[in-house]
This record gives sequence, structure tokens and C-alpha cells, in this order.
Amino acid sequence: MTRVPQGALLGLLAAALIAPAAAAHPERQTFFPDGSQGSVPTYRTKGGKLLVVCKRDSAKRIRRSFSGKRERKRLRLVRKCRFRHVQQAVDAAGNDARIKILPGVYRERPSRRAPEPDPRCADDYEEIGRGGEAVRVASYDYQRRCPNAQNLIAIIGDSADSDRLCDSKCNIQIEGMGRRRSDVLISGQRAKLNVIRADRADGIFLRNFAIQFSDFNNIYILETNGFALRNIESRYSREYGFLSFTSDNGLYHRLEAYGSGDSGIYPGSGPEGHCERYGIEIRRVNSHHNTLGYSGTAGNGVWAHDNRFHDNATGMTTDSFASGHPGMPQDCARFERNVIASNNEDYFNDERDAYCKRPAGERDPKIVCPTFQVPVGTGIGIFGGNGDIVRDNWIYDNWRDGVKLLHIPAAFRGEPEKGIDTSFDNTFADNMMGVRPDGARDPNGNDFWWDEQGRGNCWSGNKGPGGAEPTSNVPAVPATPLAPAVGGLPPCPGSSTYMPGDTAKLASQATCATWDPATNTDPPGCDWFTRPPEPR
Repeated sequence: MTRVPQGALLGLLAAALIAPAAAAHPERQTFFPDGSQGSVPTYRTKGGKLLVVCKRDSAKRIRRSFSGKRERKRLRLVRKCRFRHVQQAVDAAGNDARIKILPGVYRERPSRRAPEPDPRCADDYEEIGRGGEAVRVASYDYQRRCPNAQNLIAIIGDSADSDRLCDSKCNIQIEGMGRRRSDVLISGQRAKLNVIRADRADGIFLRNFAIQFSDFNNIYILETNGFALRNIESRYSREYGFLSFTSDNGLYHRLEAYGSGDSGIYPGSGPEGHCERYGIEIRRVNSHHNTLGYSGTAGNGVWAHDNRFHDNATGMTTDSFASGHPGMPQDCARFERNVIASNNEDYFNDERDAYCKRPAGERDPKIVCPTFQVPVGTGIGIFGGNGDIVRDNWIYDNWRDGVKLLHIPAAFRGEPEKGIDTSFDNTFADNMMGVRPDGARDPNGNDFWWDEQGRGNCWSGNKGPGGAEPTSNVPAVPATPLAPAVGGLPPCPGSSTYMPGDTAKLASQATCATWDPATNTDPPGCDWFTRPPEPR
């Protein structure tokens, strides 16, 4: 086992602390809702007040797209329309309202005129610790009293911020009424951080529309107990397509996300089930051509199954990497029956680096500019996680690594007193590595990468092309007449003996965390941002 002097390694880690803190937009201090008291909302066809939103050309669009009974039904909705903007309908809605959006393009111009910062809410800030400094951020009161300062459409559910419970705009359903998702388009024009923000909005159900051009999140679900996102297309968010944070009882279903500078799908600070339950389900999602198809700092209690994460720079990550996320360290994500393939998009080359240093307002919003550091050519990265399960997936054509397991010392996120608290009890079982679902060979650069740290980590039943053993960076020493075989990836259920790991492997990754899109696009000693050659 190779070792790096501990002082040198700690120096690398200390330098790397700066970048994660600077990369994310700081949010107020948030709290998990009581997931035992909530549930995933179901789609409703009746009940609650009906509010209809339309544009002047909605009837024309309906006649162009529909015929027969469906056309007549939607034209009757045109006659019921009282709102030209979605936010107007949300403002008029009470609990249990159903908002139907007729075909059209919704740019929400009245919301775009709201200033940020809004002088009406000049006192509604709080200070949080971030990167060793106090940062001033908008409080919940800011969102409640000035909802469109940061958000094009805001569903703010708690009428006062003393109890953190939804009481004024709960169980709202917002549905596009087009034949295709793209028939109803909500466009942010990069004017606001969030195109749609649902904050303490328990029971929110969003369905059947396209959304684009946020300056941070296209859809943001925060401190919400019970949410469903269904049949929505997210395009070209500067950071995240679909993001939930400190929320529970959630469903991501039949979504498509592309063009995100960070992640298409982000269930961050997931519910604290500690492997006893999975509070957020992600199914039948297609996330592609983002920097990351999926990521989740403190992405706990998430079950992601039957999805496609392909043609991103990295397919999926879950981590204990960045500071300021409740629920650390990350634990208990379950990734099953997903296709994780061809994640080799070269968004970190010199030409893209130079282009993305331009001010955001001068860039084409359809060109992906990475906002977070990832190892190009990787299928799944678990960067500081415990109790995660990766099982029955098809993982192929990722030119660096199919799966990468790396421990993250707690000092990385500013909690050095916790020492080493990640990379325990992760299971990798029955995955098809370097093989397409039709059986064709399509290799990863390396199937499994591991820094050899932790306990209880195990690999069993994984197969490469033709049923061969998958490749890894932990070679086994063959048996001899005098000694049994040693090393290699430990089989399940794994060993209860703690392994200190190969510090040289961790050191080889540490400088990558110092990446910064403006000042340090090529950290010395880091190869994450150079796309590997296609394996043969």
C-alpha cells in the first residue's frame, strides 16, 4: 500500500476546501420536515378551486394540436380563463387549488420586473457560516414577502415562518394542458435564480410542461413534505434542472433534463431514513447532456430506478463533498436497473473554458458551462457515502471509470472534528459492466475504481462482457501453493475490519476539488477534466 505523508495530504485537503464552498449559491438554514406525517401527492381530476391560465393565442394553438372531444374540452377551458400569467393564478389560489395552463409561452413579465434585491425586504436576511465566513442570505420571510425577487413563479406555503408548516398554499396542482410537454413552455430568460420555487409548499404537484433558462434552478423544491414532478422537460438551466432540498415524500417521474451547468436531477439533503426507508423516488427519468446527469450532496434516502443517465460529463454522483448541506454524511441511496452510459461529454476543454469565462449575460444559454468539478468519463461516483446500493444496472461506455468509490474526510466539508465518517457498507452487486442491454460489448475505461478505504464495502455478481470478471484498479494477487489469493475487490457482505485506504489514491484526486471555472480550470496534478480516449 502506497502512503503519502499525512502533513502533505492534509495540505491538499485544506486547499481543496475553498472550491466547494464557493461553487454553490448559499441558501438559508433549512430543516427537514416530519416525513412520517406526509405522503407523495396523487394526481387529481376534481376537487379544489379550478383556475385557468392562457395566452391570447391559446385557442389557436389548441385548434392546431387537438381535434374532436379533446379540442372541444380545451376550448371550453379558454372561456374559463381569467389569468395571463401563472404567478397571478398562484396568487389567487388557496389550498387544494388546481391550476390548468393552456398552450402558450409564459415568460411571466410582471414577475421579471420585481427587483432583486427588493428594498421592501431589506431587513429579511440571515447570516449563515460558509467557508469559514458569515454569508448574508435571504430568509424565508424574504421569500414570503417578496416572492418574485428571486423567483419567476413562487409557491410559498407557510404564511408565517415560526412553525415551518404549510398552511396557505398547500396541495396545489399545476398542470400544462398541451398534447406535448413543449406545448406549454415556461421560460425564465435567465432573469431570476429560479423559474419555479415551491417553498414549504406541501403537496405540490407539477405536471406536463416544459421549462427553461433559469439563472440557477428551473424547478426548486425546498422544505416541502410531499411533492410530485411528472412528465416535465427541463432545458438549459444555468445550474440545476430539477432540485429538491431538505424535502421528503417526493417523486420524480417521467422527466427529461438536459443542458444544465451542474445537474439535471438533484435530490440534495435527502430525507433522513438511515436505510430504513426511501423518502424520494426517481423513476423513468432521462437526463442527458448536462455536466452531471444526477447528483446529490447529502442525497440520503433516495431510490433511483429504471432511469437513463447518458451523454453527460459524469452520469451520477452522490457525496459528502460540499459544505452547508444538512444530513451529512451522505447515506442510503439505492440505484437499481438504470442505464448509465456514454458519459464522456467534453465540457472542460480549453475552448469551452475560455468561452465560459465570459459574463453569463454574454453567453448563449444553450451552451453548457460547467459550474462544478466532475471526472469526465465516469458513470457513477460515490464521493463520501455510506450504505449506498448500486445493483442491477447497465453501466457501459464510460471512458474513465464505470463506478468510482472515494472516501471524503469530514474536513473537506469543514467538520474536521468528525474525522473519517464515510465510505462504509456500500454494496455493488449484479451490475452489467461494459455491456449494452442487447449484449453487445461496449467497455468502460475501467469498471470499478476504489481508494481501498472504509469497511463493509463489497462487490458481488458483477459481470463484464461474456460474463468475464469486471476490471478494477484493485488487482488481486494470485494464489500460490504457499498462500491464498489476496487483495482485489472484497465480496459481499464485506469485511467489518476498517481499512485505512491508499492515501496516494486520495491524494491523486484531492487537487481536483480546487477547480474553479474562473480562476483554476486546470488544477495541477488533476486529470479529471481531460476526456480519456475511448477504450478498445
